[in-house]
Amino acid sequence: MSMDEQQQSNAKPHPQHDPFFRSMFGEPELFRKWLVWFLPVMSELLDLERLELQKDLLIDEQLKVHYSDLFYKIPIRGTDKKMVVFVLVEHKTSPDQWVMLQVLRYVVQIWLREYNAAKEQNRLADFMLPPILPIIVYHGERGFKSPILLGKLIRPIKGFEKYQLDFEAILLDLTNFDKIEPPEDLELFAVLAIMQAVFRSDVADRIVRIYQKIKRKLSDSHYRDHWLRILRYAMISSKYITREDVMEVTNQMSETEILTISPFARELLEEGFEKGIEKGIEKGIEKGIETLLRILTKRLGDVPLTVHDKLHAIHDLDVLGQLTDVALDCQTLDEFESAITPYLT
Repeated sequence: MSMDEQQQSNAKPHPQHDPFFRSMFGEPELFRKWLVWFLPVMSELLDLERLELQKDLLIDEQLKVHYSDLFYKIPIRGTDKKMVVFVLVEHKTSPDQWVMLQVLRYVVQIWLREYNAAKEQNRLADFMLPPILPIIVYHGERGFKSPILLGKLIRPIKGFEKYQLDFEAILLDLTNFDKIEPPEDLELFAVLAIMQAVFRSDVADRIVRIYQKIKRKLSDSHYRDHWLRILRYAMISSKYITREDVMEVTNQMSETEILTISPFARELLEEGFEKGIEKGIEKGIEKGIETLLRILTKRLGDVPLTVHDKLHAIHDLDVLGQLTDVALDCQTLDEFESAITPYLT
């Protein structure tokens, strides 16, 4: 997320675009499907069965922590694990003139991390910097017009051209998703289609159309879980969703009993989770914590006071959104409590 986006998030209710993107494409299997669809040549060059999500923080020389949206390490096909390519994905929901400077920072930090690791392991003699493939995934109100070539940000001076650093990112602009060949995989289709739909005024109709296309798969618990996460994201994040839209969408889906299978999911959708933030950020946080506790109680029983106290120490809607995914997936209250702890340090 850029500095401008962070400032905006402090000034108004914060949709769940980044947490949704990270949670979905942080699943290696879905990321693998996406990469094969978007960049099919990668399946020929890279061993996608051995891709690994990198959860390391990127820390600069001032010891500031930076989070790229996603980066994966993928071995080159036919080689050992030392021959790798990093795929760096930056997610945007508004045009950002300086996104390539942000990408450059991540690229340098990854290289420094790899260089320092090689130095510590005494293998600099045969070390070379690994290739990094930068990708920008964008969905928003309007098409992405910001530079994806680093050189466009550098003042041009005749005679200096060949001495300037330059590279280009690959752009996936999902504002045009309904004009390109969609993926055959229905799980991937639903995720990409909803990322476009949340910025459209006809989002409710689009949700129903997506549902009609994938509903035959919803008897599978994996697809059903993903569909509920997709719905929750849309209800929370689209400014065009009304309570009437929510009721209409859920009524359209009643034939599959998808929401009666998970009663707490119906409550979550009908309330839109963060719709309470229309009354203010503080009210939104209170509503988020209340919803989290209700989910935990219905899934796992009485919630201990220690969990109540830890949740009330959180004042970030983005974090509460991420913890909602944990609450829906965790198997025990101890597991959920452990997931809270990193956010309190």
